[in-house]
Amino acid sequence: MQVFSSSLKSGVLVSMAGVFGSAFLWLLSFKVIAYWMGPEGVGLFSQLRQMAQAATVGATFGGTNSVVQGLAERHDETLRRPFRSTAAQLIGMSGAGVVLMIIAAAQPLTQFLLSANAPEMVSTVRWLALAVLLNVGGTYSLAVLNGYRSYPCLALAQITGPAVLVMLLAGAWWWHLSPDPRLLAGSFVLCFGVTYLVGAFGVSRLHKLTASLPMGALSKAETRIFLRFALSNLVAALSTTVALLLIRSWMIEAKGLAFAGLFDAGWTLTFNYTTLFLTACSAIYLPLLTAATRPESQKACMLKTVYLVLGASILICHALVLFKEPLINLLYSPEFQASGQVLMVLVIAVIFRSASWVYGTMILATRNSRMLLLSDLALNLLLLATTRYALDNFQSLEALSWAFVLPNFLYLLFVIEYAHLKNHLMRRRHIWPLIVAGTLPLFYLAVSSAGPQQVYSELATGLCMVIGLAVSGVAFFAYRKVSREKIEV
Repeated sequence: MQVFSSSLKSGVLVSMAGVFGSAFLWLLSFKVIAYWMGPEGVGLFSQLRQMAQAATVGATFGGTNSVVQGLAERHDETLRRPFRSTAAQLIGMSGAGVVLMIIAAAQPLTQFLLSANAPEMVSTVRWLALAVLLNVGGTYSLAVLNGYRSYPCLALAQITGPAVLVMLLAGAWWWHLSPDPRLLAGSFVLCFGVTYLVGAFGVSRLHKLTASLPMGALSKAETRIFLRFALSNLVAALSTTVALLLIRSWMIEAKGLAFAGLFDAGWTLTFNYTTLFLTACSAIYLPLLTAATRPESQKACMLKTVYLVLGASILICHALVLFKEPLINLLYSPEFQASGQVLMVLVIAVIFRSASWVYGTMILATRNSRMLLLSDLALNLLLLATTRYALDNFQSLEALSWAFVLPNFLYLLFVIEYAHLKNHLMRRRHIWPLIVAGTLPLFYLAVSSAGPQQVYSELATGLCMVIGLAVSGVAFFAYRKVSREKIEV
């Protein structure tokens, strides 16, 4: 069969509709916050969201990957139901533990992560604990729907929560309510609560199809295997989330909420929505790569994905640079024009990140727990070191942005070599020419736009955009070429 069947292609479209619909609604929520509270509000909103995400990642053993991977490798429902039962129990217990810790340590967490100790801020963190509890349930539901490839229900659950969030925030802005941080925490409670309810409804429909089968539980040996992989995935995912949480807390402490808000606008337009795009691809890619055991099918799966992802990333990143000023005005407000400095640099790291995600997923698919743990820890420790250095020695947003480029480039080097080591059919020449050609124009624009001679010009920008468009076209052509191959998976 082909690597992507027609049903999988429709699944890709529905999954991406859910992820990008959710991303668009989150983007609207940031725009409302930008007009309602300004850069300081965006900085606070973003940090609260990062805190909720970090706690959820910790409670769910790294997010959805552990559950999706476990369901993907079990095709028989009599094996899936015990797995789900055990996973639900473990995630439920860890979620309750995380929430209790947040409530108990609300005051020191507020001081450390928000550089504040006002009673309303402490109360905000306690309300955030409820949002985390709901988000844990919602994340597990989304993982099950993804594992069963129930993409319509998955997309509906992904969209409804952020839609309600936008309506609440827009109503608060319209009625000129006081910008109370507790209202922001309440908006997360509502958002994650709706996502959980819709996701749970989708999972309940799966129950009807298999109601006659016993639920059961995994054996002790299988539970240990799941926990070993899940804990490695947890540390890897949590290291990324906690690293970003620490970086934002350092920014707030050293530069204030307004600086953090300006950086976050550039971050959201680049890294944040790239991550959402990759999440949409993961709904299809991870199960397929897990099932591809032969070197030929593994190569076809990886190359198709990397060419598609890289072609889209290069095209989007060059467009972001070309239209950065009107885009920031449209999606945020004129107060955020300084975020363009962040965007110019982070698009380079985004292209590195996109390609490394495709190759790095092989570590997940092959369940190499030790490599998953060590590689992600090394990446995030290096990221913390470079950002700390930038904050201590420079004052600009650009300097902080460059601190993200080097770690992501080094991680890309590593995962490409890892993929080549595991599968000798994966050649370096398949990917490096596209990456170099796609990022060199962005390097030039980022350096020249900040230079004292102001060599950054419309002519140079236009030429770089043409190069980026051509490289993107080559990537899509390579994708179509690999798509014509009929490989058994």
